[in-house]
Amino acid sequence: MIAGMVFLRLLVAGHFALPVGYGVPVILLALFRRRRLLWATTFIFALLSVIKFWVLLPEVPSGVHISARGYDFAQGLVVLLDLFLVTAMADLWLVSRRWLEKQNDDLETANTDLAAREEEIARQNEELQSQTEELERQGEELRVANEDLARREKTLEMLLSLARSLHTELSSDEMMERICQTLGLLVNGPGIATAILEQQEDRVVVRCHHGFGPQGVRERSIPMEQSFAALILAKGRTGYIEDLSLRPDLQVPQPVEGAPMAAILAAPLRVQGVPIGSLEVYARQKTSWSQEQVALVESLAAQTSVSLAASRLVQTISQERNRFEAVLRTAPVGIAVCNRDCSDIRLNPVGAALLNVPLDQNIATQMSGGLWPSFKDGQRLPLDLYPILRAARHGEEVHGEEIEMRPRGGRRIVTLTYARPIRDADGAPAGAVELFVDITAIKELQRELDVRRREAEEASQRKTRFLAAVSHDIRTPANAISLLAELIRRTASNAAMVADVPELAQELHDSAVSLVNLLGDVLDVARFDADKVELQETEFSLDDLLREEQKQLLPLARQKGLSLQFNPPAEPIVLRVDRIKLARIIGNLAGNAIKFTESGGVRIDVRNDNGAPEILVSDTGIGIAPEYLDHIFDEFFQLRNPERDRAKGSGLGLTICKRLVDAMGGQLAVRSTVGQGSTFTVTLPSGSVIRGAQAGG
Repeated sequence: MIAGMVFLRLLVAGHFALPVGYGVPVILLALFRRRRLLWATTFIFALLSVIKFWVLLPEVPSGVHISARGYDFAQGLVVLLDLFLVTAMADLWLVSRRWLEKQNDDLETANTDLAAREEEIARQNEELQSQTEELERQGEELRVANEDLARREKTLEMLLSLARSLHTELSSDEMMERICQTLGLLVNGPGIATAILEQQEDRVVVRCHHGFGPQGVRERSIPMEQSFAALILAKGRTGYIEDLSLRPDLQVPQPVEGAPMAAILAAPLRVQGVPIGSLEVYARQKTSWSQEQVALVESLAAQTSVSLAASRLVQTISQERNRFEAVLRTAPVGIAVCNRDCSDIRLNPVGAALLNVPLDQNIATQMSGGLWPSFKDGQRLPLDLYPILRAARHGEEVHGEEIEMRPRGGRRIVTLTYARPIRDADGAPAGAVELFVDITAIKELQRELDVRRREAEEASQRKTRFLAAVSHDIRTPANAISLLAELIRRTASNAAMVADVPELAQELHDSAVSLVNLLGDVLDVARFDADKVELQETEFSLDDLLREEQKQLLPLARQKGLSLQFNPPAEPIVLRVDRIKLARIIGNLAGNAIKFTESGGVRIDVRNDNGAPEILVSDTGIGIAPEYLDHIFDEFFQLRNPERDRAKGSGLGLTICKRLVDAMGGQLAVRSTVGQGSTFTVTLPSGSVIRGAQAGG
């Protein structure tokens, strides 16, 4: 058909347009659904039209009044437009048909899927019906489970409430009473009762009960060997009897009124692993105890055991704490206790008094603030080296360290300190305790004992020197007396020597007097050592006493060419002391001053500025070197007399003066400059002055 159309178009009907002729094969090609061939044929026909109208037909037919090219162009355009319009319509039909076929195929596929889904839905409906029935069955089971769960939840709430109520402040009786009530509510049922039994020696005692009626139990105690608790404690596990009539040998608590108990369920109670009793549930009818009831009783028994153990532990801790606190508060030594990091340090009453701080006050801040520095061996201790801190932080034990504390506002104390850490269950330091003993008095006593020991040693040495000096001083006049007596005896038998007897007798008398004075001084020193000095106090005028002593010593001073002056006070002074001993003191001091003064003079002054009269004996003698001032009052100590010349005295005068002044409660002091002289000052106690008295003898 295409070839025929080509033939007709090019050779037969070449002078007129045949657009319909092209449309027939195009439509037929569209019927075969060949789009590519359709459009290829269309382009071939278009090419043929171009060749025909613009190549093969140059002439214009007669009767047409337009140019040849215009005519050919117009005719060609019409043919091409007609050709492409027909092809486009055919292609649109072809595309539409293919789309419709595709849609039809999709619909058929969808219908097939829908049918399969309907079958699946029908099957699922059947399964859903089956599941609905299963859900209804499970819903019933769930309802039953919910009811059981609600009951268990109520049980747990009651157990939780019981656990919260069992705090350590409750007594054991209150604790057991609450447990009995809770158990009775949990194991609620007709004729149910509960009780807690405790073993006491050979019996079990009902500590608490619930559900036995208003009259309670008939007997509060049961013999141990006849009780069901004995079996429970012997086995150490839960047990029950569904029918007590089968065991007539066993006794259980019975109500005062009402039906007796016919069944029992019991669990043992233990405190620190030791059985102490049982937790028991009773029923007035024969009962098959369920596992839930057994578990509930065992749970409450375990909780009761823990609560009783905690209660007893708290009581033990409280007792130990009270005992420890009593020890702390009554201990006669200072005790400090601190926590792990020493942020809280407390003192017992003695320790607070020693450190001058309020009782029950935390002193950690004051200690770290350096309010009472501590010293060891004269060196200030750093805070980290305080014994209690060393024990708490490093676990160190301190034994017998001497620590000097200097609290502000308090006295300085020396303590003998001990410290030891308080360890936890793992052995780590959890705190520390420090014990410190005030040994200030002991240290002072020790120092005083050291001084006394040195004084005793010096006294022993002085005593040795004293005995040596006494033996020498006594031997000299004694030998002189013996020799002079022998000379007098020989002179008396020789007439030629009779004239020498008076001189020998005078020498014998002087030696005897010297020996007597020496023995008197020695006896005075011995009396002083034995504390047997007796004072004969009288009232007298100090001026009169000093003037008498001046008169007695004035000849001796004039013999050496010295002046002896007495400067009385502005107002007369009346004393009440031992006149004889005070005269001996003044005479001895003034006599020594005259003895050791070669030029110048001796002066006696009296002062009464502060109420305590002072008698000053001054000279212009040789003076005393500073190194001898500490020994000037020792026995037999004499300057410039190494040969122990008796003419220069025995060396006991100043010793006796010092002891006499001390016996009267006064003081004797010396001030001296070598080459310029010395001043001895006798200070009498202010109480020796008679106020407002007239001078008398």
